[in-house]
Amino acid sequence: MISYVIRAHDVKIDTKKFNCGHLALNDYIRRYAAQDVKRDLTRVFVATPEDDINHLAGFFTLSAGSVKCSDLPESVARKLPRYPIPVALIGRLAVDQVFQGKGLGSILLAEACLKVKQASASLAVVGIVVDAKDDSAAAFYRHFGFIALPGKSDRLLLPNAAYF
Repeated sequence: MISYVIRAHDVKIDTKKFNCGHLALNDYIRRYAAQDVKRDLTRVFVATPEDDINHLAGFFTLSAGSVKCSDLPESVARKLPRYPIPVALIGRLAVDQVFQGKGLGSILLAEACLKVKQASASLAVVGIVVDAKDDSAAAFYRHFGFIALPGKSDRLLLPNAAYF
């Protein structure tokens, strides 16, 4: 079994060879991730094999966001005020094809949830929102308890009670 190191994105990471099978995600980590971090738009976390800490195996991004209360499932919305609700956003989560099917996606998601939980001591959020890139990604998130927002099968929410 491969052991991974998960850390904040840095310039030592070789992003050129990263290929998760989605051009937009490959392009993001290669061209835009470092810029977004510098501009405080997101935080990018990378996973590397423990024995090759410059080889990018996967990554995820976290940022703050909000959703309209009316966009939430009724089971969640009924307990909340009717103004925009704060959420954490996993904007991107990707695993290089070489490492797919080995549990790294689950590890990255668990790490993202842990970071949101730790931040919740200082920053209130109702849950974690993801925008699934395709049906396979949506199924991955649903497996971990994410629920689709009404009318948006590709936008899912993990209410904070599910990971706290």
